[in-house]
Amino acid sequence: MANHAERVPMPRRVVGFTVVELMVTVLVLAILLAVAVPSFRSTMRRGSVANAMNTISGDMQFARGQAASQHRFVSLCRSADGATCAVTSTSPYNYDVGWIVYSYDVTAAGANQVYSATSGNMDILRTQAALKGVSLRATDTAVITFNQTGGFVTTGATRTQLTFVACSRPKGSETVDSAAGTSDSGTQGTTMTLRASGSIIVNPLPVGSSCVP
Repeated sequence: MANHAERVPMPRRVVGFTVVELMVTVLVLAILLAVAVPSFRSTMRRGSVANAMNTISGDMQFARGQAASQHRFVSLCRSADGATCAVTSTSPYNYDVGWIVYSYDVTAAGANQVYSATSGNMDILRTQAALKGVSLRATDTAVITFNQTGGFVTTGATRTQLTFVACSRPKGSETVDSAAGTSDSGTQGTTMTLRASGSIIVNPLPVGSSCVP
């Protein structure tokens, strides 16, 4: 019987990364993150600005429609607690603290009435909580009212229309009531104008423009 040489098993090849390959991989990931993170943050900030303006303009349109359908006055006022109007005659005229939309009957008391929970004539239709990361400034914080035809109830010669400006706040100053935001090439602001007819015009805010109307 022939003798056969004993077969020696071949060592298995170990599959994995070398230290150099691992370092290169980590370096590539770091570069990708350095590029992607700022872009992602800018996208998020632009989204916050768009959402803020869409929300306030949407509530304006809602108030206008409700005024026409209910044949009542429907008002919107700045509100930090969702239950009372925070009307002020001094700046900042910021709506990023939140606001409420409410309706009431057309009476001799007229339009632009401040909401009162004790009045059986008034009903809150919508509330908006404080906005984060966005400054939303207006020409003033007087009550905004739409009449039964959906028109904006103007008051006096100086308030024939109303302007809002939404801008992103820089990192570190995202809290409510801080300084107004900025409109730059990465995160452009938005402006909205409410006309006497009740129509709303929304446009981008030029880069470098003030975020205070």
